[in-house]
Amino acid sequence: MSGADWLSYSLQDFVMFGPQVFLRLFVRINQDLWPWQVLAVVVAIGIPVLLFRPRQEARRLAVGLMAVAWAASGYGFLVGYFGPIYWPAAWFGWAFVAQGGLLAAAMFFGGVHGYRLPSDRFVVLWLIAVCGLPWWVVAESGQWQAVALFGVAPGTTAAAGALVVALMTGPWRWFYLPVTVLWSLFSAAIFWVLQTWWLLVTPLAALLLLGAGFWLSPRPEQNLD
Repeated sequence: MSGADWLSYSLQDFVMFGPQVFLRLFVRINQDLWPWQVLAVVVAIGIPVLLFRPRQEARRLAVGLMAVAWAASGYGFLVGYFGPIYWPAAWFGWAFVAQGGLLAAAMFFGGVHGYRLPSDRFVVLWLIAVCGLPWWVVAESGQWQAVALFGVAPGTTAAAGALVVALMTGPWRWFYLPVTVLWSLFSAAIFWVLQTWWLLVTPLAALLLLGAGFWLSPRPEQNLD
């Protein structure tokens, strides 16, 4: 196939499913997982509680739960549900699993700092991500069973997970960036092609929260006490 032939293709030619099929994936995974979604909600609320406890072990546990959420949403939704109808999603699913592994490694090899974060701003942004973003899929599909929960749906997980850069040190945060950014751009392109306009809020929020994570990240000289 010549270069001119490739130029004749658009992104729409590589998306062989419609918006109804895609939105149905959220309903299916929620039906199949019920009632384990309750655990995902508890984890989503528990992570900021653990982060701002005085013990370093609690912070590491919070990061560990975030790592599990990345891996669970990647393997569960992207590999298990989205991958069979769109093979690039499976690649991203394994990238999510690797992202979870990166966070787990950061816990044990100095990738998570012990400095204090501005708790009020972090918690507000976290709750916007885990409590607000899941409902955009409901708005698009018209079905409450399609709610995109943290730890289940990759978009919500990546958006909330973007804030974790505030906890990471030096090079670890730069290793953490690519999956978050690439997934946001990839998912935004898919939503654009499918004309699921409400869903574009989630990848945009992920990129904004990534910037917020850098903004919230403390400098050592701010924590001399």
